[in-house]
Amino acid sequence: MYLEVYIDVIFLINFAMDILLLFIVKKIVKCKSTKPRIIFGGVIGAIGACILAVIPDLNGILQFLFSYCLICTGMVYVSYIQNGWKARLKTIAVLYIATFFLGGVLNSLYYYSKLGVFFRDLVNGGLFRNLNKTYFVIAILFGTIAIIVFIHTYYSFRKGNSRLYEAELFYRENKVRAVGLLDTGNGLYDPIYGKPVIITEYSVISKLLSEGQVKLLQTWLDNLEGNSSSIGRMGLSEDLMKDSDGERLNIMMIPYHSVGRKNGILPAFTLDKVILWEEDEQICNEKVLTAVCADRLSKQNEYQLILHKDIM
Repeated sequence: MYLEVYIDVIFLINFAMDILLLFIVKKIVKCKSTKPRIIFGGVIGAIGACILAVIPDLNGILQFLFSYCLICTGMVYVSYIQNGWKARLKTIAVLYIATFFLGGVLNSLYYYSKLGVFFRDLVNGGLFRNLNKTYFVIAILFGTIAIIVFIHTYYSFRKGNSRLYEAELFYRENKVRAVGLLDTGNGLYDPIYGKPVIITEYSVISKLLSEGQVKLLQTWLDNLEGNSSSIGRMGLSEDLMKDSDGERLNIMMIPYHSVGRKNGILPAFTLDKVILWEEDEQICNEKVLTAVCADRLSKQNEYQLILHKDIM
C-alpha cells in the first residue's frame, strides 16, 4: 500500500498558511519587513513542508529540529529586519504561538467536522471531484475569526503590560530623547488632513528648535493661554509664522477636548521623524504631527509624550 502525495498542492497550502502567519507575526511584534521578504519566508516554510512530506520516515527528533528550529529560524531571519538574537528569539516564540493557535483551530475542524474530508480530497487530488464550497467558506470564516481573536488577545495583554516607549524626535539637524506613553484615549487628528497627532511637552520640543523658533512657539502658547481673539479665530498671520530671522515654523491649530476644558486649542507642527523603542525593537515614523503642551503631561515626569495608536 502506498500513499500518493501531490507535492504542488502541499506546497501551495503551506505557502498560503505561512504567508498568513508571517503577516500576523509582523503585525504583533511590529518589526520591519517587506512583501518580497515575507513571500520568500513563505517559500522557505513551504519547501520545508514538502521535504517532510517526501521523507515520512524521518526520525522524530530530527523532524522536530528540522521543523521547529531550522525552518522557523530561517523563516524569521529572512522575513524580518531585526537587530540582535534576543529580538529574533522573541519573534520565533510568537510564530510558534500563532502556529499552534491556528493549528489547533484547524485540527479541531479537521477531526470534528467534515472539513477533514475536504482537506484529504485536496491533498490526494480528489477535491474537484467532490467539491463542496460550503466547507471551504466555513474554513476561511473560522480561520479568520481565530486570527482576529488571537491578535486582539495579544494586543490586550501587551497594552496592559507595556505602555511606555523610549522615543527619539528629529527636527532639522536636531534630535532629542524622551519617554512616550501609548494612550488609547488619544484621539487627536489633524482636522484638515486627518493625520494622527501626538502630544509633546514644550520642555522637550524647545530642545529641537532655534532660539527664534522657541520664542515664536512661546508666543503662540502665551496667546492661546490668554485666549487671543486673533488666534482663537485661527488667524495665521505672517508675524506669528516667522521668527526674528525670518525662519518659518509652520504651525497649525489642533482643537481638543479634555476634562475641565470643553474647547481647547494646541499649536502643532510636523517633526521630520519619530523613532520608538520597546526592548530591541524599533518603530520608525516620518513626518509626524506633534501638538505642543506647555504643562507637564505626567506629575511624576514618567513620560513627556502622549503617543497615538495610529503611529504604532
